[in-house]
Amino acid sequence: MSATNTVNNEHMSDLDPMAPINEQASRWCILLRGGAATRADKKAFSEWVSRSPERVEAYIQAARLTKALKSKNVRWPNTPVEVLVREAKQTPVEVASIFRSDALPAKPAAPHFGGKVRPLMIACAVTLLVAVGCAWLFLNDTQHYATAFGEQRSIVLSDGSVVTLNTSSDIEVKLAKTRRTIKLVAGEALFRVAHDKARPFDVVAGNTTVRAVGTQFNVHRSASSTTVTVVEGKVSVSNTPDTRADKSAVIDIPIPVSAGEEVILLPRTRPRTTAVNAAIAIAWSQRRLVFERRPLGEVAAEFNRYNRREIFIESTKLKSQEVTGSFEANDPSSFLEFVAKIPGVRIEQQADSIKVLSTN
Repeated sequence: MSATNTVNNEHMSDLDPMAPINEQASRWCILLRGGAATRADKKAFSEWVSRSPERVEAYIQAARLTKALKSKNVRWPNTPVEVLVREAKQTPVEVASIFRSDALPAKPAAPHFGGKVRPLMIACAVTLLVAVGCAWLFLNDTQHYATAFGEQRSIVLSDGSVVTLNTSSDIEVKLAKTRRTIKLVAGEALFRVAHDKARPFDVVAGNTTVRAVGTQFNVHRSASSTTVTVVEGKVSVSNTPDTRADKSAVIDIPIPVSAGEEVILLPRTRPRTTAVNAAIAIAWSQRRLVFERRPLGEVAAEFNRYNRREIFIESTKLKSQEVTGSFEANDPSSFLEFVAKIPGVRIEQQADSIKVLSTN
């Protein structure tokens, strides 16, 4: 094996394909700007970044932040994140320089439509796709992020705010000069908001709007309700249902929700705040499920959000039985061992499902 290939393999081994996109982008930025990247590294980067506009955006943000940190006009480490982001936005990023000819295979393809021309055509298509991705990024001010079943992901927004998406979640982000709006289309997200009094931070989940300036809170949108839990600071929660479709809807005035409080918004019900353990509410971000006196049916439903082999609680009485415990989100076997110790319970495992039956 040649020395060049050895170095390249070492580089590629540092890039974890399962890591969040922003982390992968940062590693690419360090590798490409460090001067040690090989032709193969640059080609691999072209293939990586061209797969989605989100990867283009993540790399540009990483490159901008790197330049901002090196700026003589910015002091470090006392500089707030907001200042770094503002400085980064003012610094152009030379994305095109990554796609020079030395990023392509060393030998040019023959000028005919045989097998040898295909690598060059693919490389050109990759470069064109990246250019389209960059154009999409700057022309479309609404950005979309989503997670698949069982996936979790953290996104650093251009204002310095961090959004962590739970499994099967979907958001749309629009950051304007006077306001920041995130639409929670589905699922659950934890928001750590960068302080900016001039730009309110609104999370919209159906008819519910959560407004914050600089705080940390969790929003879970289900088919029947929206739950808002505040970890730090304070938010304002309002619910504006469409009274044209529902004459009995409750028109709610904005209510404050402080750290350690939660509010559940239901149709035709005036929301009320309750004291909660916020650490339990966001345990999912560490891939843990923690329950305090929760009905067994709700616990099983939580596990089903992360595991394709669904758990069914057959007995209505058993569904309402309250349990307390802490489990790994992707390890339902520990939960089943716990349930099996309940008197009068039998577990029946099938290929695609698990049934919890009552023998009483």
